[in-house]
Amino acid sequence: MKKALLVTTALAVALSFAPAAAEDHGKVVTIGTHAAGNVIPWWGASYSSCRFQCLWLKSDINTAGYINVVEFEKSSTLSGTYNDVRVWLCHSTKTQLESTFNNNYTGKTPVQVRTGGDLAFTGSGYFDIGITPDKFNYNNSDNLLMEVRWNGSSRTNIACWRSAASTGRVYAWSHTASSGSVQRSGQCIRLHIGTMTGVTPSSLGRVKTLFR
Repeated sequence: MKKALLVTTALAVALSFAPAAAEDHGKVVTIGTHAAGNVIPWWGASYSSCRFQCLWLKSDINTAGYINVVEFEKSSTLSGTYNDVRVWLCHSTKTQLESTFNNNYTGKTPVQVRTGGDLAFTGSGYFDIGITPDKFNYNNSDNLLMEVRWNGSSRTNIACWRSAASTGRVYAWSHTASSGSVQRSGQCIRLHIGTMTGVTPSSLGRVKTLFR
């Protein structure tokens, strides 16, 4: 009993000298300026599936951490449902996208952050596309590539804001396509990025020295 009390007390004392206890922080990053409303990649009224990529530069993000929320910005109030929606995030050294989808990964491994299921668009403004949090850790050294694929929809177009940025978007109206059309514009987006500060190693070292 005394030993357990000693451990608890020592740990509390050591942590009281730590610069910060483990604590979550986050930042919301908005990227892009409104150029026009555009239905790429949510063009369900005309096509039955889609593969789509877009790119954002490190300088537009400037925050390392887990990307926990991705939001498209709707430019209309139309509603619709998309089926089997999958999303990947990937570090990339590209500054402009090319037509071959896999080349845009630049040898990096894409991380799937949404594995399927329906996505129902409603309302207006920013819309969360429902990725899994704490899965993709952005390094803030490379640029950021996002890939979206869907297969089937309620046959409704969902218009979102396109940006004047020139990093590019690539799209094909088949979710299994290997290449697509390149458009020299960007995608307006909002990212919620979680960062973490924790107990410093030196603080834990103080605890260890108490039991040597």
